Amino acid sequence: MKEKGSIALFQYWNQLRDGRLAPKRSEVEPADIKSLLADTFILERDTRGEAVFRLAGTRLCAYYGRELKGFSFPSLWREKDQRL
Repeated sequence: MKEKGSIALFQYWNQLRDGRLAPKRSEVEPADIKSLLADTFILERDTRGEAVFRLAGTRLCAYYGRELKGFSFPSLWREKDQRL
């Protein structure tokens, strides 16, 4: 990771998860990462099992020129790049 914000968020996430796959939603305190919220997003699975934005920060929405809530996460990339 090169971006300071990404590094800070990664460190915060790792601290909260404490060796688990992920922290509980109730453990994430937005005030702790206030300066990162404009660039932060949360994904959830829809009824088809596709990852969609549950919420997205204002800077991300501005970059894509739209509100991302409910928008397909994989659709932001070309089809050949969607699978890892």
